[in-house]
Amino acid sequence: MPSPDEIFDNWHGIIDNDFSSTIRKTFDLPEDDKYVYRAESFSMTFPQIQAQLEGGSLKYKYQSHGQQIEVPATDIAAYTTIFSPGTDTSKALTAFAANAKKASPRESVAQYLQSRRTCSTKAPKSKTHVNPYYDLWALSCQLTSFLGPLQDPSYAHPTNAKMTHPILPVFYHHFGCVVPSYEALYLISELAKEAGVEGAIDMASGNGYWTYMLRRMKVDVQAVDNMASEYRTIWISDTVKSDGVEHLKRNNGGKDRILLMVYMVTAGTFTKRVLQAYRGDTVVVVGTQNANRYTGFADCTVEEYFEKEMAGWEMACRIAMPSFAGKDEGMYVWKKKKMNTVD
Repeated sequence: MPSPDEIFDNWHGIIDNDFSSTIRKTFDLPEDDKYVYRAESFSMTFPQIQAQLEGGSLKYKYQSHGQQIEVPATDIAAYTTIFSPGTDTSKALTAFAANAKKASPRESVAQYLQSRRTCSTKAPKSKTHVNPYYDLWALSCQLTSFLGPLQDPSYAHPTNAKMTHPILPVFYHHFGCVVPSYEALYLISELAKEAGVEGAIDMASGNGYWTYMLRRMKVDVQAVDNMASEYRTIWISDTVKSDGVEHLKRNNGGKDRILLMVYMVTAGTFTKRVLQAYRGDTVVVVGTQNANRYTGFADCTVEEYFEKEMAGWEMACRIAMPSFAGKDEGMYVWKKKKMNTVD
């Protein structure tokens, strides 16, 4: 399997617009690959996943005026372009809404995404930023006819949160749970500069793709994970193998670093204990925006938890993240409120 740097140095976009071929060539997989991709109750080999893709049955379904419709490829491309490093995210989102047909799924998605955006920092466009995960995600949206998340009660149902599309386990094993958009990476790099801290702690870092991408943005990132999960591709070689809470306790509560938590899947009280142990001033959370309770907390959304339990903190930013079919991902930034002092 090629090294991470080799993958990036040789990356020239999607090969012949073919998901399966690109994955095989990128990660040097054999034609009769027998590796089993697992996620929740999902369990398939890559040839089995490829067969489902070729069958064309993996389309996400939208409705307009009570009728199921076929979403135009141009609308899907407009959605994925919002997260492109070559676009101004805010302007792209405005255009996505302005060019939507009335009462169409595109209009509904645009209105929802706009309602969720709270961000004053503008990420500059980049013609040189390389991100294979973003490119493959954009293709997967076309393959699944996914136009973006809706403000739909079904998204918030815990059962739906665990539904796994056959493409997702491939992404999970080779890249991670959420695509790190250029805007998100830029915002984190700026937060580190503004705070004057040493860098960031990528808590429960998994296979290290977010850490790898942030390091390419010149952010000093310390990756921490117990490495209990299986990953087919490992992007970094220096993950600190440790329980996250214990790591914070041994390192001054992470006081000199931003705390980054990407897709902290609900498991006991881990997320709460990490936040309680953290002694720094900036927390970045990437996960579900809705109330499906899949990431972070089993009994409330991330926003609800901070409002109830983190009184000394305030949300500084909230942006949408690239989402997969049936998912709704976002990135939140919370900062510790500055205490007023009296001379």
